[in-house]
Amino acid sequence: MVTEYAYPVLGGVPEHVHNLSLQLVRMGHEVTVVTANAPFKLRRRARVMDAENLREHGYRTVRLGISMPVRGNGSVARCAVGIGLKARVAKALEGMDVVHSQGMAHPSICLWALRVATGPVNVGTFHTYFEGGHWGYRYLFAYVRSTVHRTDRMIVVSEACITALRPYFRDQSFQIIPNGVDTELYRPLPAGERPPGRPRILFVGRLDPRNDLRTLLDATRILVDEGREFTVQVVGNGSGWDEGHQLAEELGIADRIEWLGEQNKERPRLYREADVFAAPCTIASFGVVLLEALASGTPVVCADNIGFNQVIRDGMPGRFHTPHDPRSLAAGIAELLDDPAKREEWGRHGRALTEERYAWTSIAGQIEGVYREIYDARGGAPRPHPPVGVRFNLKRNPWELIKGIPGALRAGDPESQDGGVGEPRPDQLGDDASARRNGGRAPSGGAPPGSNGS
Repeated sequence: MVTEYAYPVLGGVPEHVHNLSLQLVRMGHEVTVVTANAPFKLRRRARVMDAENLREHGYRTVRLGISMPVRGNGSVARCAVGIGLKARVAKALEGMDVVHSQGMAHPSICLWALRVATGPVNVGTFHTYFEGGHWGYRYLFAYVRSTVHRTDRMIVVSEACITALRPYFRDQSFQIIPNGVDTELYRPLPAGERPPGRPRILFVGRLDPRNDLRTLLDATRILVDEGREFTVQVVGNGSGWDEGHQLAEELGIADRIEWLGEQNKERPRLYREADVFAAPCTIASFGVVLLEALASGTPVVCADNIGFNQVIRDGMPGRFHTPHDPRSLAAGIAELLDDPAKREEWGRHGRALTEERYAWTSIAGQIEGVYREIYDARGGAPRPHPPVGVRFNLKRNPWELIKGIPGALRAGDPESQDGGVGEPRPDQLGDDASARRNGGRAPSGGAPPGSNGS
């Protein structure tokens, strides 16, 4: 498993990587997470969590390079840098049967892993929704598409991701496998154990522009003016920390806000004890925080964005509010605060549907099915193409390099006969394999012998 985002950095991708890794270990696989060194202030915590994940969950973490922040898309992304980093990634992946890159936006360790992997299975997952184009694809798309040429399966966590990617990969096939949630860790509060005191409204997320804490603070002022008693708990940290405190003071609501900072182990309890979960985030590819709230039996009021619409659909209870509109958010929260019966019904129904649709045991099984299908189609043989990059190309036959140029240039080209991904991938070999892919999960079969994690 290769990612720019891993614990102790918090967010949807680290949650995905952690939960998928531990589930794969439980299925009998050996899993290694290859990621960047944590930001300097988190280095000590990273060492503790890496040891804990190995001891308690069975997966190993290998850290390479330095994780640098990159601002974009209303948030802060991360990009690993370091001398000889690509070669070190290749070294870390030696002997792996499966390489699964989590996030494929810019030329860093996630793309490098797919370019240097030599094992039978190469899989990439896109987690991001963006509007107005992405700088990584706009300026570095040739690099991205040549990586796609070496990828056996492109997974996305939602239809929102496809919407963002389609202008760049017009004929590319994507398989949707959503994010999951640990329904044992995130569970409802037992009857009669709700803590005393004022009702609690919970916010969880990085304090950056797209999570739009300001709208919740403005809504808090409106609810206070209506004479309501409640407390808003803010879980998260980020560039908006000082601005949020200042705004709360200016609005005269500082006594209603509990600033809890980043929370990991305490987060499940906070979800369970909340009366309402508020998510004013304006840009999202999915909604992991919504799943955590729903699994905890806590009703949701969230912004009407494309990612959250992937979760609050097909009977999943929830109340949308107009983005950037504090009055709309305040009305949604008030509706639930005033109706305990609705809160209970939404909590019970949301929990049941979340267990049915998003339990990690099921989601991990679907992803493992992808690995098996590709592995079996290739017969467990190493990749037919050698690694790509200057260091590797210098060792290759020049004629082999020349022959590979047309396929790399076609990658992502909707005019190409192979759908823009070079030669057919294992999932494109025959009607039966194609049907299995469209069906989502591959048929059961024996685990790849000596399977090393992803």
